Amino acid sequence: MTPTTFFLAVIALSFVVLVAALIPTLQQIRKTARKLEGTLDHVDTEIGPLFKSATETAEELQILTASINDKIDQTDTLFNEVQEAGHMLLATTNILKDKVSPALIHIASLNAGIKAFTKFFIK
Repeated sequence: MTPTTFFLAVIALSFVVLVAALIPTLQQIRKTARKLEGTLDHVDTEIGPLFKSATETAEELQILTASINDKIDQTDTLFNEVQEAGHMLLATTNILKDKVSPALIHIASLNAGIKAFTKFFIK
């Protein structure tokens, strides 16, 4: 056996060992690729309804937000009207205090004077 033949035999034997080691690895890669394809198909079928549900939820949230904003605007209007009514009540109270109170004081004074006068003459 010549050295060239020996090296060729060693190289051929190395290739056989390499192929024998690569076959199970390639089979495992093929199995993994099949499982990955099945998983991706499952994800693909599940993600469509999930996106649809997320879109519907987002639309409902937009409607709810618009409704809440309308209610807040109505509440602002109500508070403005209550504030205006409070100002009117305060103004009315001030008018009554400034205009009616002196008149009531005069009437009360007149009443006290009449009582004193009648008491003096009745005795």
